[in-house]
Amino acid sequence: DPIKISRLTIENRSGRPRRLSVTAYLEWVLGVSRSATAPFIVTELDAETGALFARNVWNSEFGDRIAFIDLGGSQTHWTGDRTEFLGRHGALNSPAALTRGEPLSGKVGAGLDPCGVMQTMIDLRVGGRAEVVCFLGQAATREEATALIKRYRAADLNATLDAVTDHWDVVLGAVQVTTPDRAMNILLNRWLLYQTLACRVWARTAFYQA
Repeated sequence: DPIKISRLTIENRSGRPRRLSVTAYLEWVLGVSRSATAPFIVTELDAETGALFARNVWNSEFGDRIAFIDLGGSQTHWTGDRTEFLGRHGALNSPAALTRGEPLSGKVGAGLDPCGVMQTMIDLRVGGRAEVVCFLGQAATREEATALIKRYRAADLNATLDAVTDHWDVVLGAVQVTTPDRAMNILLNRWLLYQTLACRVWARTAFYQA
């Protein structure tokens, strides 16, 4: 499925209860060059799932496709405005929206410096643990994007990871090469096969493509 799943697990070892915010941030490209596509990217909050949707209406081939970011439905604040999040002269190591300590505005739409920001709050007792899941993906239609989000919100993510791992073990284990050079063996037996298939055949992108 066209979805990336990131899982953040936090354990409170500080000896006192903690209230934390977790923020996921990305800069939409939805094309070849962000500087070229940014003026045409439109963001919106999906009413059904609460996920942040984005599309590049200027792209003649993929203008109807929907990209999305979602915190598994746990998001409490969001914005699609990069300037709001980073600040006018801000940077990723000190985003203005986090140093101000104010809630994100929820601003989305056209005519923004586009980004995707989703934030959630976590209360952890002493010794407590919490997991935040972030979904990043794209689908052909709004309906397919919504269905994909719902499916993975309800999925057993441990089983999903095991299935992905098993799949790659089968694919990458089809050819085995042994040479006197251990580094060469590592490259030939897994990494180069993975890179060629994932980057060149499927994504048509990344450094291998260049």
